Amino acid sequence: MSSLWVDSLPSLEAYTATLRHGPWLAIDTEADSLHHYKESVCLVSVRQGGHTEPNPTALIDPFSLATAEELAPFWAVAASSPWILQGADFDLRLMRRIGAPEPPEVFDTMLGAQLCGLPGIGYAALVEKYFGVKLNKASQKEDWSARPLTPAMLDYAAQDVTYLDGIREHLTAELIRLGRLDWHKEASARVLRASRVMKEIDPDEIWRINGSNKLPLSALPILREIWHWRDAEARERDLPTFKVLSNDRMLEITVWVDTHRDQDHVPNHFLPSNCRGARLIRLYDALDKGREYPPFPMPPREPRLRRNPDFERRVDAIKKGRDEVAAKIGLDPSLIASKTILFQIAEEGPEGIDRLLAENRWCQWQAEIVRPLLG
Repeated sequence: MSSLWVDSLPSLEAYTATLRHGPWLAIDTEADSLHHYKESVCLVSVRQGGHTEPNPTALIDPFSLATAEELAPFWAVAASSPWILQGADFDLRLMRRIGAPEPPEVFDTMLGAQLCGLPGIGYAALVEKYFGVKLNKASQKEDWSARPLTPAMLDYAAQDVTYLDGIREHLTAELIRLGRLDWHKEASARVLRASRVMKEIDPDEIWRINGSNKLPLSALPILREIWHWRDAEARERDLPTFKVLSNDRMLEITVWVDTHRDQDHVPNHFLPSNCRGARLIRLYDALDKGREYPPFPMPPREPRLRRNPDFERRVDAIKKGRDEVAAKIGLDPSLIASKTILFQIAEEGPEGIDRLLAENRWCQWQAEIVRPLLG
């Protein structure tokens, strides 16, 4: 699959000059979170026009440009067109890191497929459905920070935008037929607004991984110290943290150390095979530090919704109504309202719906479906 490799300011300026203001722009990114400690945007794939048009697909290499300012003229032109993305939230957040502005509109093809009630909503499934082409996804987990990229990786990156405009056309026609095009526009706009908010990480809570809430309080200081040991090792070796120690193994070590406080050494089968020498000494130092702390107090929790027979009946009634509507219109029920949202609405009533809308957690079309179910 032919593409234009853009790895210098002159080549970026030349490609930018070919872009037209207004038509949809298909965009995708490749990152390296599976291979490095800090995720980087390694490649931006761009195409204007459908797969049958002669327009080139550009593969823009951010590593070859000295500063984010060198990308600014491209972004200025790109932002004059609406964007097509597959799973827009992830790519929008990534591109903001390298100076991307906000486009006037996005068309999220994954959202479109969901709202059409399609069983396959991934890019490969949509390409096969609409174009009869089976994509080779073998390069998906490659290290995209490596240079040079292999021909297979270049083909993979190019194909990720080749069919997006055609998919948009097919989904738009189906959304119009179903009377859901406005639903999709509203949902895509909500994703665009959500991407403006960068998720803040509380340094005092970051180590509370899934499953930590089931540990005894005496084990929490041990888990915290293992987490910080893992993070330091990953940063030093430039690896994603899961390649140093998985979350499941962290929990296993934590439980063992907490229940065997008289034991100096952790059994080898708990440890990564390459955890030896100075690395192992640092781990034992972390475990000793964790043992010395007193048990942590219980962390503050979100107020639990009141559970009583009346509340449960309200949840069941709303859920039943939601499921009936979903079956009738051919949608996944959770796309209308998730379990968490059902609980909030059952607890707060119409005020809960208004709050969900005000907090950009829900769309008006979802509210219009569920509001009559409150009785």
